[in-house]
Amino acid sequence: MKKVVLSVGMLFSFYFSNAQNLKLKEKFEKQSLENRKKFDSLLAKSGKYTAQENDSLKSNLAGFVGEMPYFYTTEETGANATSNIDELQSGSVSGFPVNGNGIKITVFDGGRPHETHEQFGGRVTYSDVATTTRNTHATSVNSVLLGNGSATGNFVIGGISYPKANAKGVLTNATTETYRFASTTLGDNFTKLVSIPNINISNHSYGTNVGWMYINTTNSTYPAVGWYWYGNYDLNTKDTYSGVYYTNDQKFDEIVYAQPNQIIVKSTGNYYGGGPTGSELKFKYKDNAYVPFENGDVIPELNCSLGYNCIGFGSLAKNIITVGAVNQLTTAGQKYTNSLDVEKGSFSSAGPRKDGAVKPDLTAVGVGMVMASYLSVANTTSYTSTFGTSFATPIVSGIAGALTQIERNLSGNAGYIFRADEMKALLTHTANEAGRPGPDVWYGWGLVDGKKAAQVLINKSEENSYLERKTLISGTSFEKEIKATGGNEPLKVSISWIDPAIAPFLDDVNMQSNHASRIVNDLDLRVVEVSSGTVYYPWKLDISNPNANATKGDNLVDNVEQVVIDNPVADGIYKLIVTNKGTLVNQEGNSADQDFAWVATGTKKVTLASSAFDKNEIKIYPTKTKDIINITSPNDIERIALFDMNGKMILENYKTSKSQSINLNKFPSAVYMLLVKTKTGTVSKKIIKE
Repeated sequence: MKKVVLSVGMLFSFYFSNAQNLKLKEKFEKQSLENRKKFDSLLAKSGKYTAQENDSLKSNLAGFVGEMPYFYTTEETGANATSNIDELQSGSVSGFPVNGNGIKITVFDGGRPHETHEQFGGRVTYSDVATTTRNTHATSVNSVLLGNGSATGNFVIGGISYPKANAKGVLTNATTETYRFASTTLGDNFTKLVSIPNINISNHSYGTNVGWMYINTTNSTYPAVGWYWYGNYDLNTKDTYSGVYYTNDQKFDEIVYAQPNQIIVKSTGNYYGGGPTGSELKFKYKDNAYVPFENGDVIPELNCSLGYNCIGFGSLAKNIITVGAVNQLTTAGQKYTNSLDVEKGSFSSAGPRKDGAVKPDLTAVGVGMVMASYLSVANTTSYTSTFGTSFATPIVSGIAGALTQIERNLSGNAGYIFRADEMKALLTHTANEAGRPGPDVWYGWGLVDGKKAAQVLINKSEENSYLERKTLISGTSFEKEIKATGGNEPLKVSISWIDPAIAPFLDDVNMQSNHASRIVNDLDLRVVEVSSGTVYYPWKLDISNPNANATKGDNLVDNVEQVVIDNPVADGIYKLIVTNKGTLVNQEGNSADQDFAWVATGTKKVTLASSAFDKNEIKIYPTKTKDIINITSPNDIERIALFDMNGKMILENYKTSKSQSINLNKFPSAVYMLLVKTKTGTVSKKIIKE
């Protein structure tokens, strides 16, 4: 029997983490109960109370601003090509096909997905209340994540015929587990997040609209079909609660701080441009109820009328990845070539956060996508084509899963998972420029690119890129010298950290007009050219003019900081410096160290050229064989791994030597990918077993 020994530190960490989870669970359950009681009282006072309405509205209740309730709503292939997911799937980037084998994504959505749809192949499960009805939105979100694209034939939407293969998702062999975002017997979405074990990547395609919202189903809260304005009309007719870091954002940040392995990917919202444009009925909130606007009232502007500020509560948290939507690219093969290729989805909500922090974090295609749908239990071949940040979000969640599979295969660690700060740093760093130079309020840090992110993982073993997680001690700088490749390649350095949650403003005046930073531990990134002493600063937005181009300087509001040097000195040495302001603290406000992740590209190994890694030094022969493959290297071979074309590892060897052989005699005739790792780099090659 193998003896397992846990150190005192490991045991303390285990018990501390579980105690934190229990504490958060109790807190969220108490807050949810208080909100539901408050809503019961509100409906009873209205005189329009019915038990059925109460149950339906309460399950989607997101919280209150003062006495005003707000609710969750759902936020409704070329998308794969645009984010270079197709190149990951083919294996052309990593040397082995990436299909999500061994990856599970947890989905929070509006209902139960159609688990038996032909696109799913038994890989979709529903684990919330069994009586939940099946739901088109949940089915489509799951389809974008893991549709297999292997169903044959065509289907027709709007008189146009599409191949079923167009419904291919990001991770064709992954699994998902779906829960409702609404309150059920398992609790609300936050209680579920801290209670469900082993969540790593979770997809949240829902949100809250705190501007103009159109209601087409009447109930006790919304008395007629029409437009409803969510704001304090007596205080301000020009602004809403959009952009406000509120209680839902605080809860997401508390969860990720307590569980750094939780990568929460969240939709930005579909609220841009919403509002009445004609004679539609219009309502404002007054005396605990919605009432019609009166003659002479100033009608508030449309959502994001200035081009910014229409993201609602829950999508403004610091430690999550918030995703906006862009149109299908019209370039050859729908591939990105430059920033002008990218066009925001007209509906996609814009940032920033009220303190000027970058939101959304990323964008992905969310328009004109083909995906599985739901019509009836018996119909397992229903499809739809629609739009929404809801469907851009699983593109990013899927890429996070793909990168996890790649790192597992490269490292040989089948249980490897990224932390939230690592994934956010990696994806924001490698996003393609969109819109204005640097980050902006429409596209965030840019258009997500799975290929560029994967290349960082592949190149970091050769130090031609970096992705590391370090710990910053309060008052002590972290420093690292890196060498720039130069030429036409920019030197780019990013950091991200999981910041403690901050208490939100609760009064209307501060919620709508206070632009104070929401950052608790303010880390600072600088890059210094060693030879000249030139200091380079990170990007930042101007909260006084969010539509202006980003500038460079001391960023006080983002927990992502990024320095870009467009024309670095070839082979020049640059020093990465990370410091902090004040004293670093933990969630309880006590002094504590702060972990952070950093990424750098446009770099090369800081060694003599004679020791640089050359893939041609590793010999693999023959590449077409009936049995034996020989591998030789000038450096010790540290790992050999063989993958089938589904991305499944079928052989692994950690024997250390400069010359090795493997026998494929027991494997069927097929095409395989062989990965060989030495201390200087990794190479992969296609092998044909006759």
